[in-house]
Amino acid sequence: MIYLVEIVAGTDSAGTTTTLRFSSENYVTKPTDSPANTYYEPRVKTPADITRNLFSNGTTYGASRVGYGVVELTNMDGGLDYMLPYGYGGRSLTIKTGLADADYSTFTTILSGTMEQVEFTFNTVTILARDKLAVLELPLQKTEFAGTNSLPSGLEGVDDLKGQKKPVCYGKVYNIQPPLVNTSRLIYQVNDSSINDVTAVYDKGAGLTKGTAYSNVSDMETNAPAAGYYRVLSTSTGSYFRLGSTPAGLITADVTQGATSADRTAAQIGKLLAIKGGVASGDINASDVTALDTANSAEVGIWIFGDDTGIACMDQVMQSVGAWYGYDATGQFRMGRFEAASGTADVQINEDNILSIEAIRPTDTDRGVPAYKVILKYLKNYTVQSSDLAAGVTEARRNVLRYEYQAGFVQDATVQNQFLYAAEIDKTTLLVSSSAANTEASRLLSLYKVRRRMYQIQIALDVTETLPDLNDVANLTLDRFGLDSGTLFRIIGISSSYAKNRATLTLWG
Repeated sequence: MIYLVEIVAGTDSAGTTTTLRFSSENYVTKPTDSPANTYYEPRVKTPADITRNLFSNGTTYGASRVGYGVVELTNMDGGLDYMLPYGYGGRSLTIKTGLADADYSTFTTILSGTMEQVEFTFNTVTILARDKLAVLELPLQKTEFAGTNSLPSGLEGVDDLKGQKKPVCYGKVYNIQPPLVNTSRLIYQVNDSSINDVTAVYDKGAGLTKGTAYSNVSDMETNAPAAGYYRVLSTSTGSYFRLGSTPAGLITADVTQGATSADRTAAQIGKLLAIKGGVASGDINASDVTALDTANSAEVGIWIFGDDTGIACMDQVMQSVGAWYGYDATGQFRMGRFEAASGTADVQINEDNILSIEAIRPTDTDRGVPAYKVILKYLKNYTVQSSDLAAGVTEARRNVLRYEYQAGFVQDATVQNQFLYAAEIDKTTLLVSSSAANTEASRLLSLYKVRRRMYQIQIALDVTETLPDLNDVANLTLDRFGLDSGTLFRIIGISSSYAKNRATLTLWG
């Protein structure tokens, strides 16, 4: 087996790129290949050491993690010194493996990722590899207020907003505090794109009356609502509401983005967040989006006004329904609800391919002890208000406004009969419905109220076969730990060393 490494590098200030090609042995593509008659320079010392996890190491929920690793090229003769001034960060890195005399099209892609940087020593060029999820580590919103209003006109604010990121809204959000983009005409912006509606506007917690929607920007800037009213404008370049009179205090709003409830699910919003964050729409696995919608079609909502990264936003949305997301080894953006392993195994692990095995303790719950209770927070209140509320605000609404979330819980006290130190799981979500929160809490309790096991297993890789990937199901058969007949586990972590043809898998089940 040989390895091919393809690096896209920026060669000048104009952004011109070139593809650099290296191999672990001499390799030239055939005239019938694409690319044809292309030479791969034999400089690959370490083809790839890559580590990837569904979540933080040893857990099955929480923030997703970007995979990382290294590729090493030999440079003892200085033949690669020409690469030093090139730009690599954020550009494509592809690693393939196959037979030395095989057609290029038969090679298997083991990494379709990106690079953080390239480091040069006297003898080695080291490529710091990352999977493509790294693109979401940048702020999700790139568009800023220009601060160019010529009052009383304009929707870009003045010096107070100049350089601040414009707000972003997906799904249903409650009691947000939108920026005042025109102080003369009392115009507030709720999203940098279109919305379904601004369902409510509050002044010191008291609702204003909604008027007829505006037809365009000129209509909004020309015609003020009546006193005590607000009117809404939704356009593809921004959505706003205008007040009819000077507010008595803090202005907040409830906003709905997405035409129907089916457009406001975690799967659909996750897809939109990924695309806005820089993921190519063609990379997103459409079947995964459909499957996650089927698994949980509840409405969620997220409001972003600042420098939140794409990963931070994706984490909030996906954690709301117990889902994971990320790129697979071939460069497809995947997502799915995390569940106990079931069905047909993708990988068979037994004494024939196990090099070492170690039982480790899950860290999802307190010391890995099963949970007897799940507390789930939902219905996020984006502006907590415990004082300075209008006299007419009801006690019921005051109770909602004084807390950041509503919360509910489910429990199974019988778990404590066997596990005296049974744990509580406390999760925060962006779900907006109490019934949806209760359904998800019940699912999580079923998942975590039983004892779960975790193993780290080093196996021999056979690159001629389908390689294991994150979230795959592995059937572990071993004459220990009650695994004699085979037990299904979920693969939640992979650390691969292709130079040694070995991988360490983290199994949970």
